Amino acid sequence: MELVTVILAIMAVFALQYFRKRRKKSSKKNFKNTDEFVQWLASEAIKDARRQNHVELDYSVESIRRVDDVLASLHNQYLKNAPSVSLNGQASSYGAYVGEVIRRSEPGAKWAIDDPVGGEKSYPIIWGGGHSYPMAWCYRRIVNGPEDNVWVKYQALKARGPNPPALQTQ
Repeated sequence: MELVTVILAIMAVFALQYFRKRRKKSSKKNFKNTDEFVQWLASEAIKDARRQNHVELDYSVESIRRVDDVLASLHNQYLKNAPSVSLNGQASSYGAYVGEVIRRSEPGAKWAIDDPVGGEKSYPIIWGGGHSYPMAWCYRRIVNGPEDNVWVKYQALKARGPNPPALQTQ
């Protein structure tokens, strides 16, 4: 009788492992292209802003200011307990949102995956004759605080107008 119990327990462990692996594989998202991936990330920022901060994001240029407010809150949380902030995830999703606002409001703006300046998987948004890195902007805003205000950065780059003299840096 004990042998049967042990065998059943072993089989249950293997079955549990099998179903966990299967669930993980099925929950992985497959994206057709960079735009689809970035739009999904941006939608995650919208959900997070609503759920965690009661902030509505609507893809308007003005909403970049609200994103900076959310990032300010994340900065304060980061200062209190850095491991409690999913730094890369939050920076990527809010950066994707900011980049999507730019892409939707600026004629000809488009996403890329890699960039000679930003590096592999830096996800620059190409607009106004230069490359901008909103995911890096958001990362720095969370870590450094108000000195890396995303709204101010966007406005400064926008004020430069089309074809700035140099690449728009991170």
